[in-house]
Amino acid sequence: MTESAHLSNGANGNRRSMNYSSLNNEEHEGSPNESGFMVNKRAMYEPGAVMVCSQKRACCVVTLGFIAIIAVALIVAFTKPGCPEATYTGEPVPGLSSHPTISPPTTPPTATNGEEFPWTDVRLPFHVQPLHYDITLHPNLTTRHVQGEMTIKLTAIEETTAIIIHGHKLNVSQYTLKNKYGKPIEILKFLVYPPHEQLYLGLSEILRRGSNYTLRLSFATTLKEGLQGFYLSSYLDSEGKKRYIATTHFEPTYARIAFPCFDEPHLKAKFHLRIYREPQHFTLFNMPRQTTSQVEGTDLYLDEFQESVEMSTYLVAFVVCDYNLISNITEHNVNVSIYAPPTMISQASYSLRVASYILDYYEKFFGVSYPLPKQDECLLCILGKRACEASGVNHGKLCRYVYLRVWTYVYTCVWGGLGHFFCLFPCATSQTRETATKYNKKNIIIFFTRWSDLWLNEGFASFMENIGVGVAEPGWAMQEQFIVDKMHPALALDALLASHPISVSVTDPAQIDSIFDTVSYEKGASIISMLESFIGRDILKEGLRLYLDSHRYGNAASDDLWEALTEVSKKHGNLLDIKGIMDTWTLQAGFPLISVSLQDGHVTASQARFLVCEENVTDPNEPHNATLGYKWHVPLTYVTNDNPNKKTVHWMNLTDVEFDVAKDVKWIKFNVGQRGFYRVSYDMAGWEALIQVLHSNHSTFSPADRASLIDDVFTLVKAGTISATVALNLSLYLKQETKYTPWHTALGHLFQWVQLFNYPAHTLMLEYICTLVEPHYERIGWKDKGTHLERLLRSEILSAAVQCRNPNAIKEAQRQFSGWRQNKDSIPPNLRSVVYNTGVRYGTEEDWQHCWQVYSTSSIPSEKRLMLKAMAQTRDPCLIQQYLEYTLDDTKIRPQDVQTVLQEVSKNPGGKLPAWRMVRQHWSQIFQLFRHGSFTMGAIIKAVTSPFTSAFDLGEVESFFKNVDVGPGERALAQALETIRLHIQWHEHNMEDVTQWLHKHFSHPEKENNPE
Repeated sequence: MTESAHLSNGANGNRRSMNYSSLNNEEHEGSPNESGFMVNKRAMYEPGAVMVCSQKRACCVVTLGFIAIIAVALIVAFTKPGCPEATYTGEPVPGLSSHPTISPPTTPPTATNGEEFPWTDVRLPFHVQPLHYDITLHPNLTTRHVQGEMTIKLTAIEETTAIIIHGHKLNVSQYTLKNKYGKPIEILKFLVYPPHEQLYLGLSEILRRGSNYTLRLSFATTLKEGLQGFYLSSYLDSEGKKRYIATTHFEPTYARIAFPCFDEPHLKAKFHLRIYREPQHFTLFNMPRQTTSQVEGTDLYLDEFQESVEMSTYLVAFVVCDYNLISNITEHNVNVSIYAPPTMISQASYSLRVASYILDYYEKFFGVSYPLPKQDECLLCILGKRACEASGVNHGKLCRYVYLRVWTYVYTCVWGGLGHFFCLFPCATSQTRETATKYNKKNIIIFFTRWSDLWLNEGFASFMENIGVGVAEPGWAMQEQFIVDKMHPALALDALLASHPISVSVTDPAQIDSIFDTVSYEKGASIISMLESFIGRDILKEGLRLYLDSHRYGNAASDDLWEALTEVSKKHGNLLDIKGIMDTWTLQAGFPLISVSLQDGHVTASQARFLVCEENVTDPNEPHNATLGYKWHVPLTYVTNDNPNKKTVHWMNLTDVEFDVAKDVKWIKFNVGQRGFYRVSYDMAGWEALIQVLHSNHSTFSPADRASLIDDVFTLVKAGTISATVALNLSLYLKQETKYTPWHTALGHLFQWVQLFNYPAHTLMLEYICTLVEPHYERIGWKDKGTHLERLLRSEILSAAVQCRNPNAIKEAQRQFSGWRQNKDSIPPNLRSVVYNTGVRYGTEEDWQHCWQVYSTSSIPSEKRLMLKAMAQTRDPCLIQQYLEYTLDDTKIRPQDVQTVLQEVSKNPGGKLPAWRMVRQHWSQIFQLFRHGSFTMGAIIKAVTSPFTSAFDLGEVESFFKNVDVGPGERALAQALETIRLHIQWHEHNMEDVTQWLHKHFSHPEKENNPE
């Protein structure tokens, strides 16, 4: 039976409900004394009471009565629910306009039964507000069927004869509505409109403003192995058997897939949950379990949980699994537990210790107690790019990269209040760490009223993760890593015309998905880091405490935080207008390029939006930025050779600036420590002076400053602002560089140039990189030792040496690969990636098949991911084609791994065309699999198109996607097309200069016995 048939069969509300007595729970009905209800004037209706009036007065009363009836009839006729022209009288939700923004479709929306759907906006109307959800679920992990019943207690904000609620892929079989006295209100019409994921309930009478009602729904759905809603995950037990668990991922708009709800962030409510389970499972929810009872006559158990605090639907989380756990009590008496598969729980002790420590630290940092009695961390083998977050239960990927000895989960606290709280969650981004430790960084999530404030939520989380990890592991130099992990990727994306303002108005679920990107996460974190740099951490902490205290019982937005920080800054004698400053960074796309020159001690600095696009291209964000005109409040910091350790700041307040320094100043370096979210372009004399310092004594600048110079100069070449020879002249100093951050930045740019070159410049470029890397290869060796950053540097250098075809590096990697394969020798965790990749690239088909066997049988997610990347390195065209075809079979490659395979194969020179052809040929299947995941869709589009460098390639990509639905990947597609154009532009502008420079400075015959 079709969905529409199922959904339209419940009009009479008489469908048979579930056969468990506890499912038929008593509804939450209002009482006469509840707020919002009229109190009876008993004295006016006492028996025997007499009312007397004259005939004249009676006529007047009757006449006025008729007039009132006619007036009411006219009002009702012209303000019926769903009418776009209706004038609403209810009070708007704080921070939102009084009406949803309605964009009428070209044709009226049509429900699944063929009727016109009365509501045209993707946003819900403000007629009713949820107060409380009572949800009962019975998920069957064998049949994958989920049966549910729920009641929603709601209040009418405005008079209406309809209730519109979110629901997607749900089979709603029963629905009833009662008023506070328990009197049924007939539901005349039940409609479903899948494009907006909305359900419409047309009522027989008007819901009165201020009155409470109870909506009851019975529904069914199916557990699928996706990454949204209430879905099925799995892991391999000690015998290699697949075991299933059911879990949730509701952010941003996926709660509606699990149960009908008001799925918008400002529509908060309290949640009460019951879940049926089998004996071998247990359940988790945001709140502690209250009772467990066996269902009479069955082997099922019913777990009931405490009522939650008031929160948005996307924060709800629940899990059904058979994991083991370890627990600890923090200094502030919060129970922290780590849940993981039985085969992996022994490896989570470090994670638990750090979790408890960081939770206590953040309570002190923010001055707000964690509001819940417990914090559970449930580790999953399947999760999207970003981990999902919820209050009390968090989901994190088990291990993403290299080693599974310990998991370092660094946590942030839940900031508390009834209507406004922050909650912690693990971020799925992870890296290899010192002592071969794999860790997942934790984020803070800010409870916000609208999706346009997503950037503050995710950006602040990313910023705080940096602080949290730094406290837990001071030796990891997190501020340096912040530059390469957060700021550089954000600067790269935000320099495209296809970027977007950090605070962007969104309504459609696909639009919401599309802004969960680098701009929201990494740029958000970067501008908050810049804010901290000019107000100081102490003022930031005090401002945050004021903000939390002021809005503990209500909604809040970005402006509220700026207001609190401004107030605290003024109290300390700092008269900065924080909102005015930050608006220039959040309401405009992009960032400024600061062009500077120094002449006889006089400095001039001008600002303009930095773009790496070709000229004469229309800016799609132009209408959104007309007010500010691409000008920023820039904290321009600098040091000079007079005192390289003394930082000075000049503010560029939407203007250019001029100022004087000592006349004998030889060089000046701007954006100290790269704390500012902007790039700097020097005149030629300025670049030459800075390059001279790097060559003579590079330690004059900090590693962060050296990385910023490298990133700026190579990016300016891409934009056509300066000659490529400037970047190459600067890069010569790398022969003396010994720090991770500059090397990571430089190698990223240099190998990108390699991809853009054709033969023979391609070979010359590899040989040049080899001359830079070789001294460090000999020095750093293959022994996995040293500090955390030294180990990260070793991984970078060894990988670069192999890519440059260093025969000694290839031989040693092959030796270790052979020992691992044949003798099961252990490979140091930080070296596994380079060893596996090299072993497959220069190995045999049997080597590839061995890695495939490891991927298919391993229960360690980090090892599976390493195998995926290694297998993509093969030079065998048949294996490449076979590997790509495996992505279409979910019994061979898991859906969540498809993105990784396509990304890695596309990086292989022999795999980029096969990957592109495969995606084109099977686009419909790929789109159906990932259409609701903007991360995956966007990543796949970018992965298979990013290697292209010719006008022919651009034409092919444009032609294919011209008439293809890309869903939430539309913004990623625009960025991908712009990137191809940039590659073409770079090739035209720089190819000749780079080739001539390489011939002049370095030109050797090709190496003999080249392993390629």
